[in-house]
Amino acid sequence: MTHPLTSLLLSHRASGTPIVDLPAEAVPQSVEEAYQVQAETVAGLGPVGAWKLAPMPETGVPFAAPILAKDVVASGATLALADFSDLAIEVEVALIIGQDLPARAEGYTPADVKSVIGSVSVALELLATRFVDRSTQPRLAMIADLQNNGGVVLGAPVPADNLPEFGQQAMVLRFDGVEAAQTVGNATTENMLAALAWLAGHAASIGLPLKAGDVVITGARLGPVALGGNQVEAEAAGLGKVSVTFG
Repeated sequence: MTHPLTSLLLSHRASGTPIVDLPAEAVPQSVEEAYQVQAETVAGLGPVGAWKLAPMPETGVPFAAPILAKDVVASGATLALADFSDLAIEVEVALIIGQDLPARAEGYTPADVKSVIGSVSVALELLATRFVDRSTQPRLAMIADLQNNGGVVLGAPVPADNLPEFGQQAMVLRFDGVEAAQTVGNATTENMLAALAWLAGHAASIGLPLKAGDVVITGARLGPVALGGNQVEAEAAGLGKVSVTFG
């Protein structure tokens, strides 16, 4: 049976009307239930082209969400601001998978997934929501809502022959040419690979195994920062630039 939150989310995406009141029966009661809603949502909307992945925590496992292929665009795109609700920007490192990772009994190790990363890039995650106010929604409802993902803007790929150490990755974010934020550091390459190994198993377990060409964004290194201009640009040392314009 389709989860009641799935029906609400699909209805919103069809009409563009935000969800104002979330009935108690539509709130997921577990992470597993939230992931059920994710899988049902993307099944009703089209193929998956990317994944949102948090860094590996000290204990437990990260959170993740599939991202629709139609919501992944190349740097330089122009998007309609009206299509996004409560828009904020994150700057991330994206890993592009070079070969399929089907379900397998033994799972995947960090070394396994490192060997199939085809390229890396700097990316912008567009945070948006299907709720009228995401800050008031239960955490599990936000996880179910594809973790508030509204899209990904992908910079030019850089071959991943030798992955650099991303723990000291320098990045800067600009709105209309004016610096809005900068950072040096965040999740290490080791942490990213551990999280990606977990994702390979998780994605397969819900029937959406990672495949060649999939983009995996690996957690905010800058942001979320509320949109502060029509033109957004991020630059990452060694990875180049990525930009998007909102009209």
